[in-house]
Amino acid sequence: MMNLRSGLTGIATGDQALFVRRDVFESTGGYAAIPLMEDVDLSARLRRIERPACLRARVLVSARRWEARGALRTIVLMWRLRLAYFLGADPGRLAERYR
Repeated sequence: MMNLRSGLTGIATGDQALFVRRDVFESTGGYAAIPLMEDVDLSARLRRIERPACLRARVLVSARRWEARGALRTIVLMWRLRLAYFLGADPGRLAERYR
């Protein structure tokens, strides 16, 4: 489902393992110095250059947040945070809500 979302929106998140050529990463300014949504911010800037390629290869990431809060609650939280970010919310305040 994450690959489908990323394919439709052009936004990938850190738990999906972002692979970017160094020269492209540096030309976009790299990660923003914000406490949350730095991966979404980078994805948005990269999307202006080219849409992401969603690979079939899998990566192993920590599931502790999903296990602790449950899938539905975590999905709702992440979508609310992303929406608030895109509407201009302060990433510092979003980071507080994320914890």
